[in-house]
Amino acid sequence: MDVQTFTSFDGRISRKTWWLGTIVIFVAALVLYLILSIVMGTGFSTMMDPEKVMQPGFMESQMKSAAWQQLISLVILGYPVTALMSRRLNDRDRPSWFKWLFWAPTVLTTLAGIAGMGYSMADMGGVMMPTPTTLMTGLTILGFVIGLWALIELGFLRGTEGPNQYGNDPLA
Repeated sequence: MDVQTFTSFDGRISRKTWWLGTIVIFVAALVLYLILSIVMGTGFSTMMDPEKVMQPGFMESQMKSAAWQQLISLVILGYPVTALMSRRLNDRDRPSWFKWLFWAPTVLTTLAGIAGMGYSMADMGGVMMPTPTTLMTGLTILGFVIGLWALIELGFLRGTEGPNQYGNDPLA
């Protein structure tokens, strides 16, 4: 696995390379999450502070900040994730537009969160807590179905045996 795995949309990669690349991106996403949580004040410890949680508007502010945090993460990690997906889809000899379909639920849920359409606030024992809207519930279900399909397509199914229009078999 080399830098081209995360920067090129051309060629093919095997399932093993995809899984290793996915682990690298997952670790990078965790580090980015920790950094952004500290910078934006959306970490777990902030959410567990009973005095802050009881303040009016706190949870709404946290949900909006979390959506912005997700958008920043998408902007930073979107290119390498898309390159990894593209090369794996090439190995499967699948159309390139599949990658945009795989991204759609993530992008839509992020935009819904930023627009304030993802969650509404409900009083739960004197504490205002976020509850998903119908839109967010639908996008979450859609994301699960498409995400499961992407996982099977990219992570478990073997690529085209022998050369295809995108290059030679990475296992050959």
